[in-house]
Amino acid sequence: MTGFSLSRTLAVAERDLRRFRRNSTLLIPMVLMPIVYLVILGKSMGGDLRDLPVGVVIQDRGAAAVQVANRLVTLAEGRELFRLAGEPDPRTAVDRLRAGRYKGVVVIPPGFSEHYSRGEPALLGVVVDNTDNTTSATIERELRGAFQPGSGMGVRGATAQPAFPSIEVERVDVYGHKDFMQYLVPGVIALALFFVAMLAGGIILVDDRAKGIHEGYFVTPLSALDLVLGLTLSAISLAVIIGSVVLVASITIARLPLIGGIRTLFLTEACILLLALGLILFIFTLMARVSNPLTPRALFGILNVVTFFPSGALYPTESYPVWLNVISMAFPMRYAVHALRNLLLKGVGFASVAPDFLVMATFAGVMLVLASSLFKRTL
Repeated sequence: MTGFSLSRTLAVAERDLRRFRRNSTLLIPMVLMPIVYLVILGKSMGGDLRDLPVGVVIQDRGAAAVQVANRLVTLAEGRELFRLAGEPDPRTAVDRLRAGRYKGVVVIPPGFSEHYSRGEPALLGVVVDNTDNTTSATIERELRGAFQPGSGMGVRGATAQPAFPSIEVERVDVYGHKDFMQYLVPGVIALALFFVAMLAGGIILVDDRAKGIHEGYFVTPLSALDLVLGLTLSAISLAVIIGSVVLVASITIARLPLIGGIRTLFLTEACILLLALGLILFIFTLMARVSNPLTPRALFGILNVVTFFPSGALYPTESYPVWLNVISMAFPMRYAVHALRNLLLKGVGFASVAPDFLVMATFAGVMLVLASSLFKRTL
């Protein structure tokens, strides 16, 4: 048995380091990955929410109601927290909240100023879309803080009174109780489809090319489009199966009631299909001319953080800076998460998710053209 030799050990290390030098492009993802994680995660998680769309229904014209309305305008203009819109009545406002136009609705009810002037509790209603726990909690917290005693909006002077001493914010959850696990279900489904796309459209595709399996296609009359569609059909079949299993498991684990019944299941499966199609064709496009099996593995983490984390799956997109919103809107993950959340947590119909479906279908069409144009059919 040969003993230890420093020179032989160094020779092995030198040979291995030369392999990295021959594949120097793989060092770029190694350096970029932690930086991208820092920037994307730092800006997509835990930021301050801005421009939350809030409907305002004013059913009282007294002095106290005017003061409350002015305070809401201050929050909207000074802190850029709310984006206010007047509504004629609570029913219309709540219907528009259910349709996704608002994150919350503030209602100043009849008799509000009268109760306030008598020193009685004056109830300020706030109806929230509680399928987004972060946003609904922020709206409630900010309103309670704005109208609590000492908030700085009362009479000023030597005998200043505490601001709004008898206003009580009463929260109403428009969708009943929703916990955070249920909020995560759409993101979990989208993440599962990304894993399938990266595996079937990236790692397996490039591995087969490196092993020479694709060489068999070169002696056939198959076109690049035939190859892309065939490989896509295979990957899509796997993605739909995996996505459906994750859907059923998530609904069971999170105890998520299926509000729309069969209609919701059908639309959810359609959303899974569109997202899987777009992601798989996107990965095919990126890997169309890649031959090194290490490349998709090196890009896995970067693609995950760029497509998934800015999608709104974990934190509301209203907290994103402009540049991150642009990145988010460029990928179908954002629209899929939005559609799945509306379907599974709200039980909406097709009309509410049609814009998301249209964007995902358009993205998939563009990626199909690019993938078939770039797909490498030669050695």
